[in-house]
Amino acid sequence: QCIVLALSTLCAAAVFDFEADGGAEAGDDTWDTVISNGAKLNSSLSKLREGDVFVVPTKTFHLMGGIHARNLHGVTISIDGTLSFASTALNSGRYMKAWPRGSDGGVLDCLTFSNLSRVNFTSASRGELDGGGAKWWGLPGIGYLRRQEDRPRLLTVLESDDILVERLHFRQSPYWTFLASGVTHLEVRYSRVDNRRTHADRHDLLDLTAFNTDGFDLAHCDTVWIHHCEVWNQDDCFDVKDGTNNVIIEHVNASGMRLAVAPMCSCH
Repeated sequence: QCIVLALSTLCAAAVFDFEADGGAEAGDDTWDTVISNGAKLNSSLSKLREGDVFVVPTKTFHLMGGIHARNLHGVTISIDGTLSFASTALNSGRYMKAWPRGSDGGVLDCLTFSNLSRVNFTSASRGELDGGGAKWWGLPGIGYLRRQEDRPRLLTVLESDDILVERLHFRQSPYWTFLASGVTHLEVRYSRVDNRRTHADRHDLLDLTAFNTDGFDLAHCDTVWIHHCEVWNQDDCFDVKDGTNNVIIEHVNASGMRLAVAPMCSCH
C-alpha cells in the first residue's frame, strides 16, 4: 500500500510553465497584460500540488503585484526569467493607484507566501524579481514625504518551515526586499539584492532617496542560514529583528547603511 501511494504521488507531480500552462504573456507591459499576468500568477500558484515544479521561463513577464500563495507543500518555484512589477512609464501613476490593498488600507506586498513547508525558491541560472522601485520612491527629496512607508515589499514569507531561497536577483524593491516572519529552517544562498537610484557605487544624498530598501529581514524566525549573498541598498543590509534565534550569516558582501541585530519592531 505504501508503494502504491508513493507511485501515485510521483505520477501526480507535474512541471507547470507560467507561459505555456498558465497563459501568461511575455514581453508586454501594456495595461491589460499587466493585470492579466498578475491574475494568472495567483491562479497558477493556487493549483500547485505536492511535488510540482512551477517554472517562470527565461522571458520577462510584467504584472500587477499583491500576489498571495498559501498552503504550498513540497513544491519548487523556479524563476528562470524575470517577474517585473511594472507597466509602461505612462501608466506608472495608474499602476500604483490600482495596486491591491489590504483591509487596513495598506498596499499588499509584491509576492507573499504563507503557511509553506518544504518549498524551494530557485532558478536554473539567476532569476530576477524586479520591483520597479523608482516609481514608488518618487522624486528625490519629495517621494518619502508623499508615500512614507506605504510601499510594497518585494518577497514576504510568513509562518512557514523548511524554506530554501537560492540563485535569485532581487532588484529595485519599492520597500524592504525580503521579509521572513515566523519561519523556521530557512536557508538563503547565492542570491543578490540590488536597490539603487543610479548605477554608481555610492551612498550620497541622491542614492539615499531609495529609502527603506532593506535587504534581508528576519522576524520571529528560528534556525536561519544566509550565506554567499550580496546586498547593495540604502538601508539595513541584514536585519535580525525581535523574536529571531539561531541565525548564521556568513560569506556575504554588503554595502548599505548597517547590519542590524537588535530587538526592533514586530513585522507581520
